[in-house]
Amino acid sequence: MTINEGSFRDPSGQVFSKDGEIYRSIFAPGVNNFEAVRDAGVYAQLMDAGLLVTHEEVTWNDFAPQGTAYCLHHPRLPMISYPWEWTFSMLKDAALLQLEVMEQLLPKGFWLRDASAFNVQYDGQRLRLIDTLSIGQRIPNSPWVAYRQFCAHFLAPLAMAAYGDIRMLGLWRNYIDGYPLDLAVKMLPLVRRYKPGLLMHLTLHAQFQAAADRKEDIGKTKNVKNAKVSDLGLIGIIRSLRRTIEHITWKRSSKIWGEYANIRTYKANDVATKSTYVEQIVQKLNPNMVWDLGANTGEFSMIAASHGAFVVSIDSDPACSEHLYQYLPNANRKLRVLPLTIDLANPSPGLGWDSCERLGLIERGPADLLLALALIHHLVLSSCVPLLYVAKWFSTLAQYILVEFAPPTDPMVQKLLQNRGEEHLPYNIEVFQTSFGAYFEFEDHLPLQNGRTLYLCKRKHTM
Repeated sequence: MTINEGSFRDPSGQVFSKDGEIYRSIFAPGVNNFEAVRDAGVYAQLMDAGLLVTHEEVTWNDFAPQGTAYCLHHPRLPMISYPWEWTFSMLKDAALLQLEVMEQLLPKGFWLRDASAFNVQYDGQRLRLIDTLSIGQRIPNSPWVAYRQFCAHFLAPLAMAAYGDIRMLGLWRNYIDGYPLDLAVKMLPLVRRYKPGLLMHLTLHAQFQAAADRKEDIGKTKNVKNAKVSDLGLIGIIRSLRRTIEHITWKRSSKIWGEYANIRTYKANDVATKSTYVEQIVQKLNPNMVWDLGANTGEFSMIAASHGAFVVSIDSDPACSEHLYQYLPNANRKLRVLPLTIDLANPSPGLGWDSCERLGLIERGPADLLLALALIHHLVLSSCVPLLYVAKWFSTLAQYILVEFAPPTDPMVQKLLQNRGEEHLPYNIEVFQTSFGAYFEFEDHLPLQNGRTLYLCKRKHTM
């Protein structure tokens, strides 16, 4: 049995795994809420609607943690991802999902006790709420207990990204418990702070919170009169939040996603040859999990997904991953692709308590196949990572890699070298083959007419 490092904070229950299967223990503090939600048919309703990850009650005998009152079995998610890696629209859709769940819960006397962004994941079909125990009985006439958390996890970062800079989503690494509302307000243009919806749920909310914090007097107790909110009033707040979120949009400033076909340095016949070879490799290996690093707009990610693989499509440009996220539903709903925005020279580390609460990128692998197409020359010449380091890192991520080598004479390589002169890391075919040969066996290769070469490599058993 292995306890999930990200579930220790909830006294009501804990997620754990055994023999590759995912389970959730429900402890005594969570029993009343669980039984009430279950007996009211709420879990079944949300699962049938595709809003909540499925579960079934199982007999746990002696394999569950001590104190388990109920044990649930969940399907294993193909990949856990985090808000600092998500596209703008994925964070927005996660917010709207939680509000949709709230609208279904409130008429039945329940609500979300927890509105964390970490409670939403992509399961290969759609975004779903994964925290079964975040649903509980509503406290009569009480304001929504997770209102501040929802605004900090969703409204604040979405507004900052849309009206400030999309790169502000990266602040999630610093504020994994949610963005400070006062910081979000300060980072917004003045005119946006008073935009309907943002005025109420962000600007005034931040002011009220600051005032409440100033009134706290440690060592003294006061009788505080709690605000009362009716069922109708709470539904009104949820719908107001929905309208506010729906109206927040990000206008892409990057044109790379739309013009990539015109600026890349190889011709249509090379692209076709490359695509055919990628498809052949995927068919040959039949991988369940593919990571496409430096995926750009995801054309090779979709080739891999079209043959049944779950594909994590990673690019450092948020415009590219956003474009792919929006394109996928219109392309084919059966394609299982998760677009993420990650700087590969500074990939997601372990974060949270003991640096284990949220897993680093490497801990979420390995993949069966890694695509590294038109990537390694950027890592070496732009990010100053030696080829040997690149090869070593790749060997921790997947058993097979399909890597593209662009020679020093390549136009893109020449462009990267323009301002470096002779002062750059060693980069040539000999260094490439020696570096990757230290960790991989070269199984196949395909030269392209433009001078680049695709190499299929298999990780060595002993390193």
